Formats: sequence, structure tokens, C-alpha cells
Amino acid sequence: MIITQKDNLDRVIFEIIFENSGALFAKEGLANFLAQILNNRGTTKNPDTKFLSKLEENGIHLSIASGRETITLHTSFLKEKQNIALKLIIELLTHPNFTQTSFDKTKKEVLSKIERKKSDFDYIASTNLNKITFKNTPLQYPIIGEKIDFNLEDIKTHFKKFFIKENITFIVGGNFNKINFEQFLDIFPKGQKEAIPFFSPILSNIETIKPTEQAYIYFNAPYNVKKENRFKAKIATFILGSGGFGSRIMEEIRVKNGFAYSAYARNNFTNHSTLLTGHMQTKLENEKDAINKLQDVIKQFVEKGVTQEELTQAKQFLIGSEPLRNETLNQKLAKLFNEYYNGYEKDYFKKELQLIEKISLDELNNFIKNHNEILDLSFSIVKK
Repeated sequence: MIITQKDNLDRVIFEIIFENSGALFAKEGLANFLAQILNNRGTTKNPDTKFLSKLEENGIHLSIASGRETITLHTSFLKEKQNIALKLIIELLTHPNFTQTSFDKTKKEVLSKIERKKSDFDYIASTNLNKITFKNTPLQYPIIGEKIDFNLEDIKTHFKKFFIKENITFIVGGNFNKINFEQFLDIFPKGQKEAIPFFSPILSNIETIKPTEQAYIYFNAPYNVKKENRFKAKIATFILGSGGFGSRIMEEIRVKNGFAYSAYARNNFTNHSTLLTGHMQTKLENEKDAINKLQDVIKQFVEKGVTQEELTQAKQFLIGSEPLRNETLNQKLAKLFNEYYNGYEKDYFKKELQLIEKISLDELNNFIKNHNEILDLSFSIVKK
């Protein structure tokens, strides 16, 4: 798949997305580790700083990152540097620095990052929530992992198995010259694209004791929404908890009762899970009151739905703020990719605005009442 977006800027964005290759398809932390080697260790021809210096000398920004489902290579450069940039990308993908020395250096860096995460209480609460609600699945581990239980051969095997023609999508934006995409496809072998597994959360709770002066509360619940109804979930959750001040959760928990400094809920819809997620940060003594109020707010939301005033305000914001979500070239390209990757028709997100505009109060409230699974809340709390 090739996705392009022309504009008059001299800067070019070029991405290669390796679908179905991320953390879901690897040992704990391996996909992230592979991305870090590609990011920082250069090539066998120009190892470490030699390769990075070539990028810097030509004003080329290059980064590789792993998500749950994909590994993405992102570059940006001036139009005049296009040939050099593409040549360096090909060098990186054909001669990655998969050596033991490279592995050992990256291992030290990753272990250091993992150690620093141990003092991030938001990260701990979020990670522990996945551990209990997605136990015995790849989602129980953070993308970076918590240990390194693999070796250099595992890295090479993952690269060979998942960096294949069938997994590749190209994204190009800006004022670019013609690109021969075949020269990139020829790098990679043919293979078998693996299906993305789907996981539903298990209802469970966990408390973690840390030397903190606040309580960090993270929660999730299943949200079994079909793709064609996700625009309804966008409106509903905006009113419930993603709309900031004015949303039900923020108004009831912070503004009216002062139980939390912050309180949010949002939709987390991917190909591997569909969830309502959120977090609160409270004083230690307000922890239970905040949780009880959250549960009550969501219960009332499901049972009674929303008001016409709330729906009108939500429509005005979601439709009115849409131009702000399409200002940059990166935003436009991301939207085009999301349409393709999530199986929507072309220009779906423009049509979604029309669906939001037309939805009635009864239609939205019927949708909300039919999704009482969001009452099945799991909690992860970091407390003193």
C-alpha cells in the first residue's frame, strides 16, 4: 500500500510501516529492542555514530519505533536531500548492525530505561493494570518489557520473519520527487502476514505500595463497539470523560467534590482490543471516594444517558475542532493511514463528521444503554 499527500513545503516525510510486526508478535520487549538497534547502532558499513553523522550532516531526521501492532520507520528531510535520504534508509535496512557488540550496547541502554521506569508511578499503575486484565497474553507486558530474555539470534529471526513485502505500507508527504518503491520492496523477502489477535480484558484489581504522596488510579473496561458505531462512542466518551472540564467525570469528581486533581476517560480502540480507559490522581485520603464516585458517574451515564444540551455541545466541539486535527502534514498522513489500516473507506473521517452532526439524542442514548459492559471496571492503584 502506498499513501501520499502532496503539499508545497520543501520538507518531505517518508515512512515505512511494517504491519503486524510489533510487540504482539514477539517475546517480551523484543520488538522495541529491535527498533532501538535500528535507531542507534547504524549499519555494518557505517556503525554507530558514523551512520548517525551522515544523517545529521544532511539534515535527515530518522527514527524507528515499535508499537503493539507495527514497527514504523519515520524520516523527514529537505527535498534536495531525497536521494541521499533514501539511499541511507536502504543501507540501514539491508545492512543493519546486528552484531553482538551492538546488542550488548543496546541492552545496557534498554535496561537503564527499564530501571528509570520503576520510579514513574503513572507508568507503574498503567503497566500493572495491563498485567492483571490481560494476564497470559502479550498485552500483559509493556512494549519496552521488564527484562531481556532473548538474544541476538532472536532479533535477527524477528527481522527476517516480519520485515517482509506483505507487511509493508509506504507513506509519503510533502513536495517530493518520484520514488521508486520497488527498490525498497526488493530488499525484503516474501512471507506470510500473520493475523492480529484480539484480546478482551479480565475483570481484576491490584494495589501497589510505593513511597508516594498521592494515589495514582488507572482503570479500564471492555467497550465492545463495532467499527461502524465508533463515531457514537466518540461522542459518548467525550461527554463522559474525554472532554476535559465540562465532562461528567471531571465535573463530578473534581469540580463538585474535589476528590481528584485530574480525572479522565477515553476510548482505546485498536485491532487487538477495544477498551474504555482512564486515570485519576487524588490525595491519598480521597482514593476510595474518587473510585466510588467514578463508578456512580458511569452507572448513571449508562442508565440515564446524556442530555440534549450535552449532545449539542459535544457536536459543536467535535465538528468545530476538526480543522485543528488536520493542520499539519503529519496529521493528514496519519489520518489517511488510519483509514486504510482500520478498514475504513476513503474519506471516512469526513463522512464521520456528517454522522456526528445527524445523530439524534435517542440514537445516542440507545447506544449508551446497550453498552453496559463499561460498568465492568478494573482498577490499578499506586498508593502509600
